[in-house]
Amino acid sequence: MDKEERAEKEERVTLFTVRPIWVDLAPAIFSVQVIIYAIFLIRSEVGKGNPVMETLQVLMMQLAAAMAVATGTTLIILQGVDFVMFLTQRYLKRIDREREAAKAEGIAEGEAKGIAKGKAEGEAKERELWIAWNNRRLEAEAKGEKFNEPPPTETQHLTE
Repeated sequence: MDKEERAEKEERVTLFTVRPIWVDLAPAIFSVQVIIYAIFLIRSEVGKGNPVMETLQVLMMQLAAAMAVATGTTLIILQGVDFVMFLTQRYLKRIDREREAAKAEGIAEGEAKGIAKGKAEGEAKERELWIAWNNRRLEAEAKGEKFNEPPPTETQHLTE
């Protein structure tokens, strides 16, 4: 998704302070709330047996209050959905950060193990060089020969 598409999705409608995709849904949510309340209110008021004009006045006053509440709940619902999306995005980012940290930790641990293994192998090779040199020296001594070979050095170790 490129920056223009993302900016378009994130754009807000000033009046509602919601994303444009919710603007079309808001009237439907509002209407459903008012209609449901109106149905219950009409059944209640008609059942009381009051005169028609008085019943209509009560209906209008009650529906006006219901519309104010429905407007608020509609915005709360829409903002709640956006808030859940926001929390989800934060959670996914946190998981990505943790995954990257674990990956870096694993790489560092692998490097440390590799260095330790290489060091142990190097020490074993050096030990083998010294043992071989010492065996040659002891053989020459046992035969009564002169032993002129210098002891192994780091340069010899590195070249072998």
